[in-house]
Amino acid sequence: MKKSAIFPMVLIMAAFSMAEPGAKDTAVDLVLYNGNIITVDEALPKASAVAASGEWITYVGDDETALSKASPGALKIDLAGKTVVPGFNDNHVHTMLAGFFYSQPMLWEMTCEEIADVVRSEASGKKPGETILGNSWDYPTCSNPHKSILDDAAPHNPVYLIQYSAHAAWVNSAMLKKLKIDSDTPDPEGGQIVRDSNGEPTGVLRDTAMGYSSMSGLLSGLLLPKRHRRIMGTSLDLYRKAGITSVQDNTWEPITARRLKKYKKEGNLTCRFTCWPYGQTGGVGPLMSFAGFDDTWIRKGPWKYFADGAFSTRTAWLSEPYADETENRGEPRFETAELQKIVMKSAKKGRRMVIHAIGDLAVHEVLNAIEKAQKKYPQTRELRYRIEHVQMAMPEDLPRMKKLGITANVQPFAMCNPDKDIKLLGLERAKTAYPYRSLLDAGVNVSFGSDVPAEVDYQPLLGIYYAVTRKNKKGDVGPLNPSERMSPQQALYCYTMGSAYAEFTENIKGSLTPGKLADMTILSDDLTEIEPEKIKDIRVLKTIVGGKVVFETD
Repeated sequence: MKKSAIFPMVLIMAAFSMAEPGAKDTAVDLVLYNGNIITVDEALPKASAVAASGEWITYVGDDETALSKASPGALKIDLAGKTVVPGFNDNHVHTMLAGFFYSQPMLWEMTCEEIADVVRSEASGKKPGETILGNSWDYPTCSNPHKSILDDAAPHNPVYLIQYSAHAAWVNSAMLKKLKIDSDTPDPEGGQIVRDSNGEPTGVLRDTAMGYSSMSGLLSGLLLPKRHRRIMGTSLDLYRKAGITSVQDNTWEPITARRLKKYKKEGNLTCRFTCWPYGQTGGVGPLMSFAGFDDTWIRKGPWKYFADGAFSTRTAWLSEPYADETENRGEPRFETAELQKIVMKSAKKGRRMVIHAIGDLAVHEVLNAIEKAQKKYPQTRELRYRIEHVQMAMPEDLPRMKKLGITANVQPFAMCNPDKDIKLLGLERAKTAYPYRSLLDAGVNVSFGSDVPAEVDYQPLLGIYYAVTRKNKKGDVGPLNPSERMSPQQALYCYTMGSAYAEFTENIKGSLTPGKLADMTILSDDLTEIEPEKIKDIRVLKTIVGGKVVFETD
């Protein structure tokens, strides 16, 4: 057996040995007691205390026993009846983009005119030619974005505003010129330059037409160490305040992964990372292998691919047309043969995959490709191929996902606007969207996350609220399909053990169990007992990562 394969086994065995009664060198330096401990562990669902030694949990049970194990200098936290849950594990984030975006104007729920005012204000503080960035505009409140609106607001500055799903950008004429896009520019594969009746670009660019290479130029400042640290610090602050102790990150490039290792060495990393390379960039993926990973803080993740777009930009690939664009069913990123080739190649190499698929036809074709690969390489089932988002699925595909060992990695925040889904899909079809409970009932592993900043919110308690109520944020619209509501216990499982399983860490994360990592979140209320509509109002009081308090309220 290779040394690399032995090391994780030794680490896990050592962790579990610390939980043995009377084990030596187990100085308990953290005890949480007098609380409501929701363990997400079927062997002991509830307890009043938990003790930890270093980064690892050594005891879960009653107060008296936990306190008796405390070393003289141990930190003892009287929970006073407050609730403790395993640290939340967000299954899908874009950490650097999140930090970058939350440093920009947030355009969520603004009208086109209000966005123009923001752009005008930004332009007043910039020199001619400097780029203006913004994010999270969307069609329900800005239904007719056009370059002319931005041209008027900022005639001397390129403007690049990312739509909330991150699958479209709204730009002005100066940015179109910078991107070298005009009426003669063809649509790139997997993307669309939206045009008017005369064939002129309107300023809306969808999916690959957004010009990722140009965006890379805009974000080149992230290569500067000081700026990288500042942007990463913004995201880490968001995570710890939300009770997030692990993230599965669309890292895409090795520089960030290497710097994570540096931040960990300095003691500045307050969240565990699984880092994904971007499969569609060719040679970049293999470079991630040299970033420097370990088994508990910074892990190498699967390769990321896209099978389609998004609902809001009407580029998610559907089996039936959109209700408000009756000639449009969205479109695939790859032809069927090419998708099957990508999956087959990954199966041959034994490489894990993340495949973005939102529409039901996209999900169906991804499953076809995986099924074909598994027939030739049966061991592929053990790779736990991930399908991200799964916002629609054909009923017959749910048991297929179970059979193929697929994990469904979904983001309840996508359900934040039922009215929009009805407009896009029609009432009856909208009722079939976001089939999270059906996936669970079919025996599919379901994990939860946010997709921040493609979704503007990221707080796990808000995500659980959406999954449990299936209402909008205000609670005055929905539930669109009550039969798909989850129980709070199920939703909590998806945000903890479900996410741990999705990243192959269920042996060391996801539940408050002796021998697992001491990653915990202390809450103001019990989400399993409070009224479902109030779950989103529960406060995170403390966040603990590896036995250390990384956030606490005043």
